[in-house]
Amino acid sequence: MDEPSPIKDRLYQTIETISESKITQEIAQNNTISIIKQIISESNLDTLPGNHIETYETFAESLMHYLLTNALIPSQRKITINQIDIDIVIPDIRTLGLAKKDAIILFFPKTDDLTKIQARLQKLDTIQPIKENIWLIQKSGLGLPYRTYEIDGECSFANIINDIKSETSSKIQSKFKIFRV
Repeated sequence: MDEPSPIKDRLYQTIETISESKITQEIAQNNTISIIKQIISESNLDTLPGNHIETYETFAESLMHYLLTNALIPSQRKITINQIDIDIVIPDIRTLGLAKKDAIILFFPKTDDLTKIQARLQKLDTIQPIKENIWLIQKSGLGLPYRTYEIDGECSFANIINDIKSETSSKIQSKFKIFRV
């Protein structure tokens, strides 16, 4: 049984307030940027207790899983390969093993400790050596040489679904052709 999570509870309260049907409709109409910004804004993450960096990045990971599912984008979440934890891989671990250029790893550090983040990135580099295919999602970027999506401020995170669609639409794998977006 899952432990109670105020972050996930807040996400699903916000989804319920906005309405799942409206979110699905916005995704289908390619309005993902505005709906992601609305979900983040209405969730009032700063009011949750605990470390704000961890809160924002955990929230973004949960939201990302929800959005990928809703947009019908193939992905796998919370998997381990060669004793390395992967937050989200698109489309799947099999593709990561067979065609690294066709797989994207989404990494939510949940810390601003550069030493810990860099150590984890070094491990991820061993299974995804194409640096451009490791995307960081952070409350605020720390200037690392990876594609980084910020949740706070300008909220470049709101562009991530469009970027995933753009990056994967040219791939040869047919599983990428079923996007709702």
